[in-house]
Amino acid sequence: TAVFCFTASIGQAQETVQYELQIKNATQHTAQVIARFPASDKNNPIIQMPNWRTGRYEILPLANGMRQVTASTLDGTHLAIHKTDKASWQIDLPAGKPYQISYELHANELGLRTRHIDDSHAYLNASAVFVYSPEFRANPIEVKLNVPSAWESRSGLAAGNCKHCFKAANYDVLTDSPIETGVHQFYQVQVDGKQIELAIWGEGNYNGEQMLKDYTAIVKTTNALFGSMPYNRYLFIVHATDGVGGATEHINSTVIQTDRWNFQ
Repeated sequence: TAVFCFTASIGQAQETVQYELQIKNATQHTAQVIARFPASDKNNPIIQMPNWRTGRYEILPLANGMRQVTASTLDGTHLAIHKTDKASWQIDLPAGKPYQISYELHANELGLRTRHIDDSHAYLNASAVFVYSPEFRANPIEVKLNVPSAWESRSGLAAGNCKHCFKAANYDVLTDSPIETGVHQFYQVQVDGKQIELAIWGEGNYNGEQMLKDYTAIVKTTNALFGSMPYNRYLFIVHATDGVGGATEHINSTVIQTDRWNFQ
């Protein structure tokens, strides 16, 4: 019995949690999100939205941006779902059946560096976008974005099996790897044998080539100081915009926001 339970737990741990996001109405800052989870070994599983994001240590009402939350089996059979607190839901489902959660997401919080969608881009911090199951937090993740054909998608995450697909070892890695998708300028360079990337969204008085040179100098100096780099690839995301500013460092990326005319 012990061997069987151990084998079963390994099998469950290897199953993938899948997320799909479709830009629904960019001018209204909305997207449709579907989260697909493996079969739970418990009756009436729980799903949650985080109440904070990595790098910002305060309670954030992220679940307030969700509406029309529904649950179903993978074949489309409707399941009853009950909100149990401000960011948790319980599903009426017996153990042993995979399920999916669907909801509309409102994303207009650029300054919080959580989620923002308009007709030129989407900035997605997973902790403000994708619900999770505590049971499957350690499981591998796949993310698929359905976005306009002219958009490009960048992240510190590993690439998935399509143009706008990513994968992560687990939910914690996902939440520490924001995604920038949209129309932006992109640059890349090798620094000390590692790939450094720069994605700039927004118009302004910057020079992208000069910005890349500046980041290259910063990276080389940091490498010399510490003697090693805990990454194979590093992405700088720059938002040249109005009315917001600040930065958040992530596991192998950074998002920087500043006034579009500050670069002179």
